[in-house]
Amino acid sequence: MKKLIVLNHKMNLEYDEVVPYINKLNEVNTSNNIIVCPSNIYLSDFINYSNWGVGAQNISEFSNGNYTGEVSSLQLKSLGVEYSIVGHYERKKYFHETNYSINKKLIECLNSNISPILCFGETGNVEDALDDLEVLLKDIDNIDFIIFAYEPLKVSMQESVSDIEIQIKEIYNYLKDKYNSTPNLIYGGGVSQKDINTLLEINELNGIMIGKISANIDKIEKIIKGIN
Repeated sequence: MKKLIVLNHKMNLEYDEVVPYINKLNEVNTSNNIIVCPSNIYLSDFINYSNWGVGAQNISEFSNGNYTGEVSSLQLKSLGVEYSIVGHYERKKYFHETNYSINKKLIECLNSNISPILCFGETGNVEDALDDLEVLLKDIDNIDFIIFAYEPLKVSMQESVSDIEIQIKEIYNYLKDKYNSTPNLIYGGGVSQKDINTLLEINELNGIMIGKISANIDKIEKIIKGIN
């Protein structure tokens, strides 16, 4: 079964590194699906030249208007962007995003036919994650186009895989039962190369999200090739 690999570049890569990165990533031989989320200033290059899906790292909660520095879902869609990360914990930490503003961004994505990659669960407590999802998914009836990225900052692979699997199963079953749909659930939270295949053995997990290291094409090439 194909897995989903989301590459969140964060604020990495300079322009002279972009084309070599794209060329090398295009040459990677994998049966899995890849979504690359570069900085906004490089989105056009990835859309025009990459063989893989392209996502933004953030999106405005507003459709349009006088919001200097913001980028709307309509603008991203007109560029050809198919996905957008929404609710990453770094934006909560540094830009004081709330679950309420993230919910608005989520709705903006869905209204513009952009598949949101919804990050949640940073405390590593399942009850917190489920409480957050209640607010994050307010006024949303269909979750078929949402990619749920469970990113527990306080959960590590030092814990047994069975403990992590229990958390994932709880979240998966909650979403499945509430929305009568099979959730597209991936795992983030500081994934390292040695952890990936172990995590992907969890039946309810459809993929992974890789952070800063994903901007290093040599390292990410090895990681992708090593995924079963």
